[in-house]
Amino acid sequence: MRERRAVQVEKGALPQSRRAFLGTVALGIGAPLLAACGDDSAAGGGSGGGSSELTFLSVIPLASISNAPELLADTGGHFAKHGLNVKFQVTQGSPPAIQTVLAGSALLTKLGDIETITAISDKNAPLVNLGGVEKQGLLRFMSSRRKPLEKPEDFRGVTMGLPSTGGTSEKTLDLVLASAGIPRDSVKRQVVGLAPGVFELVKSGRIDGYIVSLDTSLSLLQQQPDAVAFAPSSVIAAGSQAYATSKSQLAEAGNQDKVRKFLQAIADAITFMVDDEKNGFTETLRLIGSKHDVPSFKDPGVAVEALKLFVKSWTVDGADKVVRTNPQTWRSTYDEMVKSGLVPAGKDPVQWLNADYAPTVS
Repeated sequence: MRERRAVQVEKGALPQSRRAFLGTVALGIGAPLLAACGDDSAAGGGSGGGSSELTFLSVIPLASISNAPELLADTGGHFAKHGLNVKFQVTQGSPPAIQTVLAGSALLTKLGDIETITAISDKNAPLVNLGGVEKQGLLRFMSSRRKPLEKPEDFRGVTMGLPSTGGTSEKTLDLVLASAGIPRDSVKRQVVGLAPGVFELVKSGRIDGYIVSLDTSLSLLQQQPDAVAFAPSSVIAAGSQAYATSKSQLAEAGNQDKVRKFLQAIADAITFMVDDEKNGFTETLRLIGSKHDVPSFKDPGVAVEALKLFVKSWTVDGADKVVRTNPQTWRSTYDEMVKSGLVPAGKDPVQWLNADYAPTVS
């Protein structure tokens, strides 16, 4: 049975808080908000002529370097090779993406381990982790040489800037603090958004640090001689990204075939980028840039350095194990979240994994 067509509802119809979202999931009600990415040709249906249609939800702006595997699978013909016509749509964060997948309005999304484990363990959301893509967290905590934040102990008593409250960035901060036994309430939090000028707040001393994406951190390090970057992945297991669907959708035979083909196309795209690293990702940048205006690509130096780190993250368990979740790392992430009080203890997170559709890599 084909997945139900994603629908768009008026702004304000969605639960705006994580509590409201989880309550909606628990009741099995609610309609998700989806921001369509243009028409079919512009929204990632570039695998035109595919025999099977599939909707993929991105929880971040589509034209992001973090979506390089999906964008290259589109522009490099990997989806088309496997007979898929993939439609991209964008949601405003993970909660509506999870809600949409559970409602059956889209088949796949890519979620952080923190969001996925929270949804499953808190409210028994019937999600399935189909395979990890980024296997090392690529968030960065930025500070300045005035007061460098280079290890968890440095965070005691500081004021951290957050893009929003209660999201992945804040929970990642909580896990970093827990790794060193630092109480959460010892760190003040201030919502600063993601505006380019936030580093000025660090330089002026109004905040001591803030949280950004990998490519933003690379740009800052290049532009601000006093900038200091801390990688949370150096002290915690959490931070991976994986493809997810619902148990009910995965039970449908037609969807199983689509999932298998999608994951294989992503693996093919990643393998292409691994091979293209020796060429400075020339073809990767050309193919993705032929259709998608990725901001990070405007500075080739930043783009190449970021893609190198993404390749390392995708292949950390071996180039032959891309798009697979390491059960030990997944369990470690759950244990970290339990220790920090983010989720209840006593569950077996490995039961939330399904590697039956994992791709093959030669």
